[in-house]
Amino acid sequence: MKIASARLGDVTINPAEIITFPDGIIGFPDFKRYVELPFLESSPLTILQAVDAAELGFFLIDPYLFLADYTLTISDEDLAGMNAQGPDELVIKTIVTIPEDPYDMTANLQGPLIINAKSRLARQIVNNDKNYSTKHRIISSHPEPAPVAG
Repeated sequence: MKIASARLGDVTINPAEIITFPDGIIGFPDFKRYVELPFLESSPLTILQAVDAAELGFFLIDPYLFLADYTLTISDEDLAGMNAQGPDELVIKTIVTIPEDPYDMTANLQGPLIINAKSRLARQIVNNDKNYSTKHRIISSHPEPAPVAG
């Protein structure tokens, strides 16, 4: 199956890899079918591309890559909504915002995406832990400038 992506152009996907968000993603309730695509070789970022809208895609990252102690409570209702028997069946991703200066990129830790890799059902849930924000910095600081030889 071929889909269009504003960022990647025409992409051939396996329909079995389509991830369905029965409730949509917050702010985009009408778009329910997505596929996760690689972004750049060896990049931790991927693109969650809407199957039915070339212009709709989100950069994603595994939050444990930059915050090893990230915690999230997943309700029994959310588990049931994704046909999951337990949290070990789930993959957690966060939506990334990349501003002009990529060192300032942030992740939405209050609205992670929970994906059942087996059933391909997913939900965006609200993490009520006040330690997390919708704009959590992924890179803690800019690199130090190189010393100027004199």
